[in-house]
Amino acid sequence: MNKISRPVRLEYTNIVKKYGKGKKAKAILNDINLKLEGGECTLITGKNGCGKSTLLRIMGGLLKPDSGMINTGLHTLNWNKYRKAVGNDVMYLYQEPYMFDGTVRENLGYALDNKQNTQIIDKALKWAELEHRSDTQAKCLSGGERQRVALAQAWIKQPAVLLLDEPTANMDTEHRLRTESFLSTFIDSGTALYIASHDPNHFHRIMNHRLVIKDGYISDFNESDLNESEHTGSNNDQDVGVLTGESLLQSNKNVTLFPQNKTLNFSSQDNKQ
Repeated sequence: MNKISRPVRLEYTNIVKKYGKGKKAKAILNDINLKLEGGECTLITGKNGCGKSTLLRIMGGLLKPDSGMINTGLHTLNWNKYRKAVGNDVMYLYQEPYMFDGTVRENLGYALDNKQNTQIIDKALKWAELEHRSDTQAKCLSGGERQRVALAQAWIKQPAVLLLDEPTANMDTEHRLRTESFLSTFIDSGTALYIASHDPNHFHRIMNHRLVIKDGYISDFNESDLNESEHTGSNNDQDVGVLTGESLLQSNKNVTLFPQNKTLNFSSQDNKQ
């Protein structure tokens, strides 16, 4: 996988997402502030239903928030234009990746752009340890194998930002560690990884930052959050004192995903455009 050539820096500020209408509306995300840096892995944890997946979908341009700002280096755009702008730079992987009809090789082919040689599919199959499955119908794969197909597609696309929703759900320790090894390839290439997981102790071998969403707000994870998290990690995963680097919530670095330092503003008014 090639090194990411473009600088990856992104800042989200005052992100709000509500469900329901009128007085019954409830904010699942309230005044969320995040910073994202290439070559780093951030784990977002919290109880089931706390808003982890919602936040990742907003970051991926798949779900429109009610309000907020994003510093991307782009001009001020409405929501629809924002989605198009980040399309080639941000990739979101679902917890249960969808497989199209056809073989694994054919599914990987959908990740190619017009300029890429089909030989890259062979390299992706080898990287994901799926060579023996290349001619298997993708819909017949196990959950773990489908996740590797999705990661191989990401390996082909080489996104600047990779968002993963519970990428190791229902995996045993061996397969989870293998997935972490695959993910480390993206980090080494300069991709920014954001991972949502209900288990705060997973991914500690590759993460730089760990955050928790609680009651609609996001903060740095601390030891007291362990008692409130719904997790099923094994004893081998209880390595909680391994965070490195500066807090994403307290950094004062100037962040921008694209060359110019402009601010993207979106609100509910964008749906009318």
